[in-house]
Amino acid sequence: MKSNVSKTNQSLDFFNQRLDEIRMNGHERLKAKARFAQAEAVADALSVAIHWIARQFKRLAAKPGHRAAPSAG
Repeated sequence: MKSNVSKTNQSLDFFNQRLDEIRMNGHERLKAKARFAQAEAVADALSVAIHWIARQFKRLAAKPGHRAAPSAG
């Protein structure tokens, strides 16, 4: 997903800058940045799923009610 849905995208550069300021070896820094990217991907996926579920509920609510079938008796 290329669109930035969650609000953390706006400050992701801030967190990357802060990670660069922290004293750690390159491998740990790379792992930390990868974890941030994974968390961002999970947040985006959850946002998409929630919007999809909300659309489904709106679509179901917009359908007209079905009339009851006439009784056979």
